Amino acid sequence: MEGGPLAGKTVLVTRGKEQAKTFAEKLRAVGATPIEIPLISISPSSHREEIEQCVRQLSDYDWLVFTSANGVRFFFPFVKKETPLPKVVVVGKKTAAALKAYGVSPAVVPDEFVAEGVIEALKPLVKPRDRVLLVKGNLARPVLRDALMDMEADVTDLIVYETSMNESGKEQLLYLLRERKLDVITFTSSSTVQSFIRMMEGEDIDSLLSGCAVACIGPVTKETAEKAGLSVHICPDQYTIDDMIKEMEFYFAKRTMEGK
Repeated sequence: MEGGPLAGKTVLVTRGKEQAKTFAEKLRAVGATPIEIPLISISPSSHREEIEQCVRQLSDYDWLVFTSANGVRFFFPFVKKETPLPKVVVVGKKTAAALKAYGVSPAVVPDEFVAEGVIEALKPLVKPRDRVLLVKGNLARPVLRDALMDMEADVTDLIVYETSMNESGKEQLLYLLRERKLDVITFTSSSTVQSFIRMMEGEDIDSLLSGCAVACIGPVTKETAEKAGLSVHICPDQYTIDDMIKEMEFYFAKRTMEGK
């Protein structure tokens, strides 16, 4: 799109390869030039037998909780279409949309799209000794599991995918930063931040990011970035890609008005 609100802006997309395409398309639609350098890789869990066993026992659970769209993506291929499901909980709209592709509607979608939002939504619903199957990735924070256990629920952690660092784009990333080719670097998870920091070990990160805005999708990712010493310029109130792009538009419009 020529002349869109992000025209002339080059935006680095760091999320995994499988999810980067949609984000890049949305950026192009508002005039930006996306560059994809995946800083993480997502792969199926090696604990296939454990997943199959949990799926066979799905009727024993009261709740089935997904903390990400990837959880849905890697869990449902194990589930037969006619299998009855417990009450399903998802962390946000994107996870709910992934679920819809399998013809399933969640019983609970929290107002706030982080684990803390799920906790608040479930507090009045989960009873002591309720059985909860918590479907997640290997790097998921323990906050939701711990909160469910505080509610006296019987929680089963089920890791269905694994996130690993991807340093294959390190040289390209360093070139783009050294040549001041980027206007925004985006982080859509704490793991993308952690991978970036590891890649930049030994480098002057403050100097490399000079003139480049840092955008985080939500408060958890922002906190990870700030703890790592990064200044975060863009973080939307709603933790979605669409809202992050709108916040980018607002950020650059404001800078233009201020003559920066």
